[in-house]
Amino acid sequence: MNFNKIAFLSSRLSGYMSACLKTLKEKYDVKLLVYSWPQSPNAPFDEETFQFIDHHYIKENDDYSQILERLIKFDPDTILTSGWIDSDYLKACRRIKGNGIPVIAGSDTQFENTFRQKAAQWIAPFYLHSAIDVLWVSGERQRQLAYKLGYTDQNCLDGFYSCDWEKFAEYKNVDKSQRAFIYVGRYIDRKGIPQLIDAYKQYCEEVKDPWKLVCAGKGPLGKELDRVNGIENRGFTQPDELPELMTEASAFVLPSLKEPWGVVVHEAAATGLPLICSSACGVTTALLRDRYNGYLVEPGNTSHLVNKMKTMHQLSDKEYGKMSKRSFELSKQLTPHLWADTLIEGIKEFKQN
Repeated sequence: MNFNKIAFLSSRLSGYMSACLKTLKEKYDVKLLVYSWPQSPNAPFDEETFQFIDHHYIKENDDYSQILERLIKFDPDTILTSGWIDSDYLKACRRIKGNGIPVIAGSDTQFENTFRQKAAQWIAPFYLHSAIDVLWVSGERQRQLAYKLGYTDQNCLDGFYSCDWEKFAEYKNVDKSQRAFIYVGRYIDRKGIPQLIDAYKQYCEEVKDPWKLVCAGKGPLGKELDRVNGIENRGFTQPDELPELMTEASAFVLPSLKEPWGVVVHEAAATGLPLICSSACGVTTALLRDRYNGYLVEPGNTSHLVNKMKTMHQLSDKEYGKMSKRSFELSKQLTPHLWADTLIEGIKEFKQN
């Protein structure tokens, strides 16, 4: 059973999704048609990152009828779409699915049992099932929601996100001597930047010889980072430059208040960095075990974050080495090769059923 053409209706493309799509293309010799939203000003990826894509269109340039026309002309064997947030994408999926082409939707939305999610359970059989055959979830919290929406085991895949694992694993040679924390992400409130700034300042007051804090990203709170002694604001970092930047640090920190997944945590783990992450990050269900390869902190709790930064700082070399090795081993659960295999095998299983 061959799959020669796959269409991907994407929100904003990223470096890690590019790595997964490129592996899919090379490993299974498929042609790709990709629609994507315009890039975010806080994440200006180099366009060369996506040059391997056979047909790449920016969604804002086409209306629904043009999207559908391109899809029909491309004649894909399957469609992969970024969830159900884009109404034009969902409408196109509903039409293509009616032609017998399977539709797989990625999902990083955590189950929170909100009123909105309860309402979604009632309308899913009419609104989602008519457009989407299979949900491809990023992790355990997302699988819980998938089940509530009526996508059970045979219609639910795992591992929708992976970092460019081999690229980061090449740089796995970290040690505590770097004496630095690193944060990578947008400089916005939702990422916990105000709490990170306050925690870092307090940490510096309470330890001798505090580590510096390297920050890589872009956003409205960048100026706040620039005002703090010990914080190095490196700005937005292109995907090819990020693995080497990770080697400048001894531990990774992500104190998000809300974070559906968090692929950057996977990137840090693949380089062997111990982790400090808020429990709001969905990725922690797979890649962070508290006190095993890092520390979980309560979202928004600055004092808790300070405490764990101090604990990381005070680890012995032996304890630190164990955490580093464990992070790397846990990172092997998700790779672009496994991502590509999961998609192809998922399509095969769906067609056989």
